[in-house]
Amino acid sequence: MKKNLLALFALGAIYSASAQDTYIKDAVIVKVNPNTLFYNGGNVSVATDASTTTATTEKIINQGNIQIQGGFSNANTTGKNFVNKYTSSTSYGQLIIKDAADVKGKVAIERSVPDLTNDEYIISLPYKNTLAKDVINSMTGGNFFSGNCAINVDCGSDKRYTQSLFVWDVEETEYDAVDNNYTIAPERRYLLNLRNGTNVKSTINSLGAVSSLVFAGIPNNNQTNYTLKSGLKGKTSDFANLAWKDWKNRINNYAESYDSYIGNQTGTKYDNDKLFGKNLHRLGNPFTSNLDLSNINSGASWITFATTAGSNQSPANAWGALRFRVFKVANDYIIKWNSNSGNTSTGNTTALSAYLMKDNTTSKYFWTGSPEALLVKPYESFYVDYNVISPSGNGSLIIDAKVNLSDYQKTFINGYTFSGTGTYSKSANTANVESDILHNEKLKENGLVTDFDFTQLELYLSKDNQLQGNAAYLLNANFMTTGSSNPAKITNPIFFYEEDKEGNVLLDSQTLTNQFNNEDYIGKPLRIGFYNLENGKNYRLNLNLYEYSILNKVKNLNVGKYYLYDNVTKKAINVSEATELSFVADDKINERFEFYWNELPTTLGTSDLNRTDATFLYTNNGSQYVRFEDKNTTADISIFDLTGRQIFYKTNIMTNIDYKLNLTNIPTMYVVKITYKDGKVVTKKTINK
Repeated sequence: MKKNLLALFALGAIYSASAQDTYIKDAVIVKVNPNTLFYNGGNVSVATDASTTTATTEKIINQGNIQIQGGFSNANTTGKNFVNKYTSSTSYGQLIIKDAADVKGKVAIERSVPDLTNDEYIISLPYKNTLAKDVINSMTGGNFFSGNCAINVDCGSDKRYTQSLFVWDVEETEYDAVDNNYTIAPERRYLLNLRNGTNVKSTINSLGAVSSLVFAGIPNNNQTNYTLKSGLKGKTSDFANLAWKDWKNRINNYAESYDSYIGNQTGTKYDNDKLFGKNLHRLGNPFTSNLDLSNINSGASWITFATTAGSNQSPANAWGALRFRVFKVANDYIIKWNSNSGNTSTGNTTALSAYLMKDNTTSKYFWTGSPEALLVKPYESFYVDYNVISPSGNGSLIIDAKVNLSDYQKTFINGYTFSGTGTYSKSANTANVESDILHNEKLKENGLVTDFDFTQLELYLSKDNQLQGNAAYLLNANFMTTGSSNPAKITNPIFFYEEDKEGNVLLDSQTLTNQFNNEDYIGKPLRIGFYNLENGKNYRLNLNLYEYSILNKVKNLNVGKYYLYDNVTKKAINVSEATELSFVADDKINERFEFYWNELPTTLGTSDLNRTDATFLYTNNGSQYVRFEDKNTTADISIFDLTGRQIFYKTNIMTNIDYKLNLTNIPTMYVVKITYKDGKVVTKKTINK
């Protein structure tokens, strides 16, 4: 990010009484441009015209980033003289005020206009000491808020569903009504009610073709401490060890059964599931800046659990007791398809997920999935989902968690890509970007970069340029276990079937994150599954490739190679970033597509493909071998330990046969460097099993 201090345009009077404090007076217009930082080490006092006729005039226009270390005050009672502007999902104003600072004035924050065909609009509200009705009414300055139902009181569906706002109640697993006296809790997730006939929907419609909505309130800068514990009506936890079928027909505070309320159209498929509806929590970004959720190291984690190992266990050190996921519904998330197809970018609200994994060799955690799930924007909400592996100390499947979001998680970065200049930048597409990412210790510490041969294939399904559900992932590394997932039925439009080590597809075991061992699962099928596609409709598959890090998107993998095989056309595609495939859904679609790692079976008739155009390691009968690409006749092999010391070297090895590595006196973790005759170098990090 370009950090130009005090790079702003001003007309009128702006002055500092000292080098630390800033006073913005009447008739001033201050504009902070995109990708620009305005840093103030002291207090900021705003005293622009607060008269009735000019109270909503924008005087401080923040399209970049404003950081205030001291206190903040604003004499304008509406707050709309200080606005964080929203231009797009990647360009918006952010404000960071230090935790301990005294904040007395309001600011306005823009947000994109919701799709009014929806019944509700998911939103967080990063304000404090402010009534919810005042925040919502600030959208127009009128008085249209409807909050006539009290919290935990059944006021009848004819009133409940005309309320303007609902808030997620973690402890009772329901959306509470927000009444006229409700004060914003910034860490919670809210729903704007957009049902037909509601005040909110009609008010937004009356604004016409606006590009954004504006809400104003006192910006929350304080750290939030929040306890997560699944419960039902009355905060009871007596359902802790019950299967879904045993509690889904209970009634919540608003005369709704949990089956109709959170089960939606799940039918009976989760009836015997003891985890459904538990340990899944909805939270909001409590700040007026982006929120970085990537660091869950012991001692630094923003979330901790009470597990059998004790209290305050981070996801990193509670790995033996639970599995952890963060996901969010992106606001106007954009994916660019292959330009050769002629398709344009399209916005969508698909969920983005980041999954926590563990390197069984070093016991370090690392993230898979989408890094965007770990950066939550102002007004966005997110979920935490932790699957209990072993019950807590009292035998309950419900695990308590504590969330503490503070200055440490506030950030201006809107992408984790490391630019190599000591700052973060979203668009640092330089020649050295891969090297910078893979050697950045901060990113490694946060689990965003690995020290081993990890690859990720991210697969999207779309119809009519709209993404369908979540992405599905293929993950591999040399320590991962093939076919390790528990049996499940997936309702996401696209998923992967699990498999066993022999290559048998397990139809009853489905997953969104299929992990396999990249040394023992070569040339065996990784079948794609689909759920509830419309027969006769056109769909498309697109993908992204990553290696060593979910930040390191590449055009072609260096660590290995994927092939996508179509059982209908009998053709295989050598997978790259540009790979896309269109198809028409039918009743046999779940038998059609398969990925293969590094080799295709000879039975598939792949003479049109170069099956050995990748260099990879594999294990056979306890020994490790190098499979060479066939574009060179000879290669040199070096082996290094993790300090960079060379411990083995052999030159002029013929590449027409696989080479068995001599691992005598080789440490547990090592690096293999293959240098081909034409100068091409391939590096592999692996373990000595």
